[in-house]
Amino acid sequence: MSRIYHDNALQNKPVLDEHFVGQFSPAAFQGGFGILLEGTLQDFSRHTVTDTMGNKGRWYILYVRPTKIHRRKFDSKGNEIEPNFSDTKKVNTGYLMSSYKVEQKGETDILSVEEMKLLINKPELLKISEKHTPSETVAFWLLEKDVEKTELELGEQLRVKTLGDSPFLFSQAKIDSGTVTKCNFAGDAQTGASWTDNIMTKKSQNSPTLIEPRGQGDGADDDEWDD
Repeated sequence: MSRIYHDNALQNKPVLDEHFVGQFSPAAFQGGFGILLEGTLQDFSRHTVTDTMGNKGRWYILYVRPTKIHRRKFDSKGNEIEPNFSDTKKVNTGYLMSSYKVEQKGETDILSVEEMKLLINKPELLKISEKHTPSETVAFWLLEKDVEKTELELGEQLRVKTLGDSPFLFSQAKIDSGTVTKCNFAGDAQTGASWTDNIMTKKSQNSPTLIEPRGQGDGADDDEWDD
C-alpha cells in the first residue's frame, strides 16, 4: 500500500493503464548531469506502463511545485560535487563603505522553471503525465516499489535529484522545519552507483522487467543544499 499520506483516502487512487510505443527504457532519457530541485509535493498519480515489447512496470508520478532549481555537477572522475547555490556577496561601491551592490559568487548554475522543463521534459513521457499535471508543477517519475521505501505527504517540502536530464528521480529528501531527512530511492547499496553499471547488470540477468533507473556518480550529501 502506498505510504503517501493525506486526509483523503489516497490509496483509492486508480492505477491508470498506459501503452508506450516502442521499448520503455528510462535509461534512454537520462543523458546529461541532471538537476537538483527543491519544491512542494502537490499531487501524484499511479500508472501501469506496458510497452510494445510486452514489458510492464508500475510507476508513481509526483507533481512538485519548484522553488529552487540547480544543475547537478560532477568532477572529472564522475563524483558529484556541490553546485553553486546562487550565493551572493556584497561589493563596496561607495566612499568608506557607504554603499554596496550584491553580486553572484562565481558562475551561477541556477535554472529557471522553463530552462529545467527544456532539459527534463520528454514528449513521449508528457503524453502520459501532462494531462494529470496541476498548474505550476513539474512531473517526476519513480517506481512504485521505491515510493514504498519512504513516507511522503502532500504539501511537504522535498529536495530531489533527477537521473540525468530526465524526469526520473534518483533520490529525495524531506525538509522539516529546516532539517533535511535523507532518503535515497536507489537504496543504500545502490547510492552513488553508476546507472550505466546497473543497466549492464540488469542485462546480464536477462530480467524481463523494465530497466530500473539508478544514480549517476557518487551522490552529494543532501545537507549540501544548505545555503
